[in-house]
Amino acid sequence: MEYLIGIDIGTTNCKAAAYTKNGALYMIASRPTVTYYVENNWAEFDPDQIWQAAQEALQEVINELSDGKVVGIAVASMGAASVLLDENDQWIHRSITWFDTRTADIAKWWHESFGAERAYELTGFVPNPVAGITKVQWIRDKMPEDFKRVKHWLSMQDYIAYRLTGKAAVDLSVGCRTMALDLRKRCWDKDILEHAGIPLEICSEIKPSGGLVGHITPTAAKGTGIAEGVPVFTGGMDYVCGAFACGTVDKGHVLCAIGTSEQILMVVDQPAINVSTIDTNFTCVNYVADDKYYVAGQVISSGCILEWFCKEIAKENYDKVLNEAEQAPLGSKGLFMLPHFRGKYTPGADPVAKGAFFGLTTFHTRDCMARAILEGLCFEATLIIEEMEKVTGQAVQSIHVAGGATKSAFWMQMKADILGKRIICLDIPEVVTLGAAMLAGLGAGIYKNATDAVEQIERTELIYEPDEARHLEYRKIYENVYKHLYTSVKDINYKIEETQIGRN
Repeated sequence: MEYLIGIDIGTTNCKAAAYTKNGALYMIASRPTVTYYVENNWAEFDPDQIWQAAQEALQEVINELSDGKVVGIAVASMGAASVLLDENDQWIHRSITWFDTRTADIAKWWHESFGAERAYELTGFVPNPVAGITKVQWIRDKMPEDFKRVKHWLSMQDYIAYRLTGKAAVDLSVGCRTMALDLRKRCWDKDILEHAGIPLEICSEIKPSGGLVGHITPTAAKGTGIAEGVPVFTGGMDYVCGAFACGTVDKGHVLCAIGTSEQILMVVDQPAINVSTIDTNFTCVNYVADDKYYVAGQVISSGCILEWFCKEIAKENYDKVLNEAEQAPLGSKGLFMLPHFRGKYTPGADPVAKGAFFGLTTFHTRDCMARAILEGLCFEATLIIEEMEKVTGQAVQSIHVAGGATKSAFWMQMKADILGKRIICLDIPEVVTLGAAMLAGLGAGIYKNATDAVEQIERTELIYEPDEARHLEYRKIYENVYKHLYTSVKDINYKIEETQIGRN
C-alpha cells in the first residue's frame, strides 16, 4: 500500500496524517502548538517546540504504517509566521504569530513610504500587520546585529520542510502572504525587498504547490521514522490546502474554513486587483492549483471566541455550550456579539477593533450569549462574502465549509439561514492535511492534475439549505443592526487603546 502524508502546522495543533490516494485517512497524530504570550499581549511561537511536535506526530503515524510505504509528503501551515535561521540553523528570535499586531506601525510605514496602492498592485496584498515581511522588519529593527547573521527567512511551512530536507523552498500560496512576492511574475519583488532592507539571498526558492523541495535527510529520518530519501513537496497555506481538498477549484467557489479564525476565500481565474477597492483590505493572491488566484478575507477571531467563552465565562464544555445556544430564540433576545476580539481584518483592517456584546441586560441568560456568539460570527462572514462579490464582480456559486464547526448541525443551519445560501459540508475529518497530501500526490505523479486529484478523492457531502422565513428575519436584523455595530464603536476603541498605553 502506498501512502501520502500531509502535515498541518496550525495555530492550535501540529498534525500529521497518512492517506491513500483516494483520500481515505489511515492514521493521524496531533501535538499541541504552544503560543507564548509576552508583553503587550504579543504572541509568539517557539520554532523548536513546533519542530519537536511535528517530529512526534510523524513518528506516531509512521509507527502505524507497517503495511506500506510513504511516496510523498507535503506541509501546510498558518503561513505568515516567520522563522529566521543563522548559518547553524539556529533561530534568532521566536516566531511572531500571524495574529500579533505589534507591527501596526511598520504597516503604516509601508503605506506612507512605499504606497499602499503600489504594494497592492504588485503583490495583491494591502500593507497590514499580518504581512510576513512586517514581522521580519520588526525583528531586524530590534536585533540589528543578530539580523546580520540570518541565512534563511522561512515561513512556518518551509521551516518544517527545511528540517526534513535541508532545502529552503516556499510555495506561491505561502510566499505571497509575505507581501514580498510579485503576484503576476511569481517571483520575489526586488523593489519591495530593497525597500524593506531585506536581502534577496535569505529568501526561500519559490516553487508551485506540489513542487519538489528535497528528500528526507538521515537526520530527519532518525527524528521522524520516515525512510531516508522519501520526497518532500511544497504544500500551501493551511486553509488554501483545505479548499483544494474540498474540491474548490473553479471560479466563484467559496470556502469558509472555521478554526481559531475563519478564513474565507473565493477562487478567481485572474487577479482581482482594483485600487478603488483597496480599503476593503482583501488580498488577491496565488492559489494552490491550476495557476489560479483567490480573493481572501478573514474573521480573525472565530472558534477562539467560543473557546474563550466556554473556558472563562460558561466554564462548561464545548458541546454543552452549543446545546444551550440552540435553546435560545433567533436573534438571542436582542443580544449581539461583535467578533473583533483580536482586531478586524476585512473589510477594512483595524488592529485596534475590539470584541463586544451589545444589548446585554439582566434579562439575558447564558444561552443567549452563546447563541449571540454564533450569530455574530455568521453575520461577520456574511458581511465579508457580500463585499467579496462586489470586489470581484463575481457571484458566489457555492459555499463549502470546513473545520470543527461542521460537526454542529445547528451552527451550519444557522450559517445557511443567515447567508441565505446553500452550505456544503464535507465528511472529511481533516481537510488541511488531506489537501497537503493531495499536493504531495500531484508532485509524486499519483494524480495527473488538480482535477484528477479532486475526482479521485472519495467524499460525502452534507448540505444545509436556507430556511426562507428565518433568512428574512435574520436579514432584517443584519441590515438594521449588525451592519452598524462596528462603526458605532470604532472611535471609542481607539480611546480605550490610549488608556492602555504604558500599562503592560
